[in-house]
Amino acid sequence: MHAIEPKKRPIPEALALGPALLGRAEQAQAVHVALSLVDGPAVVLGAAQRAGRVVELAACTTRGVVVLRRATTGTAAWLGGRGLVVTLALPHVAALVADATPRTLLNRNVRPLLRGFSHAGALAHYFGREWISLRKRPAALLGFDVTPSGAVLIEVFVGHDEPIALPTSLTSVHERALDRFGGKQPTSLSEIMPSAAPEAFAHALLEGFLARVEEPATALAQDTGELDTSPFAPITSALDPVPEAFVLHPAARVPIGWLESASTSPEGGERHVWLGGDVLAPRFALDRIAHGDAPPPDIPLEGATLADLVARRDLGLV
Repeated sequence: MHAIEPKKRPIPEALALGPALLGRAEQAQAVHVALSLVDGPAVVLGAAQRAGRVVELAACTTRGVVVLRRATTGTAAWLGGRGLVVTLALPHVAALVADATPRTLLNRNVRPLLRGFSHAGALAHYFGREWISLRKRPAALLGFDVTPSGAVLIEVFVGHDEPIALPTSLTSVHERALDRFGGKQPTSLSEIMPSAAPEAFAHALLEGFLARVEEPATALAQDTGELDTSPFAPITSALDPVPEAFVLHPAARVPIGWLESASTSPEGGERHVWLGGDVLAPRFALDRIAHGDAPPPDIPLEGATLADLVARRDLGLV
């Protein structure tokens, strides 16, 4: 295992660590973990979320809030001030926890993270899907991606000064229609641990994580000059990441929130479809399904079913 010590980074650099460490994990066949101390305000969208369906970009601009997109799928995180990003890259789904499978990707692989949070003083539990509870309140947001070879990227977003829930003053009417946290009130680290410094908390979290996996960790230097932050530039279009000239179709409700699709015009031959939304799913699998290919067997999915995705795809082909 290779570990990068907690360090303060601009949010785009923290997000760029995801693809960088995923590539390293895949190449070296070793687990990589890093912790980044970040400063907001920023909205961090999931990889497949359409910006304008989640936030009002004009409201974000007025408040000086940057809107960014991460490499992992899932729902959006709010970093209203100081925060923490945990980046965990695995060469395969069972590299960290031996009995992990695609179906239990998060359920198993969050366990060392739960130990880390608890070791740092914030008793942690995971009850499924996209967030972790600290002291019985939602406080950490999860996202994941998987490569065609099976390498896994997990990202965790934690708010120190403010909870991870998006402020309603920034969100769209579609986002405000959702109860993201099952009626529970999200919390921040500063609320549940008023005296905890972010740096000390991050170091304790990493210490607890490493103790749980019981594997020697090699310190790994990460030169920020190696990081490609260009995919993590601020978002300025409400349609992002829908391809240009694609026409949106009505969104569909699923357990995690919304699924969306868009397609090219039926005139001019072959139809092309884009699939996106709040679902936790490998990006390559969303692309394959959108292109009409058979989905990979045993793809990890949280918050929607394969049938939901195929139905959205088929809507775009009508």
